[in-house]
Amino acid sequence: MELMEALRTRRAVREFTGVPVEEDVIEELIGAAILAPSAVNLQPWGFAVVQGVERLHGLSAEAKHHVQAHLPPGSPLAIHAADPAFAIFHGAAALVVICAINDESQSSEDCCLAGENFMLAAHARGLGTCWIGLSRPWLNDPAVKAKLGIPARWHAVAPIILGHRGTLPPPTPRGKARIVWSR
Repeated sequence: MELMEALRTRRAVREFTGVPVEEDVIEELIGAAILAPSAVNLQPWGFAVVQGVERLHGLSAEAKHHVQAHLPPGSPLAIHAADPAFAIFHGAAALVVICAINDESQSSEDCCLAGENFMLAAHARGLGTCWIGLSRPWLNDPAVKAKLGIPARWHAVAPIILGHRGTLPPPTPRGKARIVWSR
């Protein structure tokens, strides 16, 4: 897939078939992620992979409970999370959590760059992804890290669900770019 086409057609996917994504495909996508630039080439990322629709369904309920307990009442996200039909991980086959493995000031941003590479590579393979930022505080809870095998020192930055997409959503309208020129 040509790069500009991938940028124009990639979408946040929230409907999946439930078919597993093979581990070698996930490793290939992680290989694309680590091609991202990083400050002074520190490559400060680590990857935690959680697989299985049923497992993610159970974890989704835990994450949703955490979100509901920690968001301010009346927040649009809290209202969305209160919907009984809402599942944070949307029935995906896998969750790939890109974590900053050190405390350097630029590491989180570098992990975000890796996340974009990951999502574009998945889209080019015909797979769907969605960045689930709402789950980040839950994923950084020490008990949750221990449960998922994420090293205590790692910091979850980019939780991305992955799977065979059910449908590709239509494009979301984009506003005009806000640009300030300084000459």
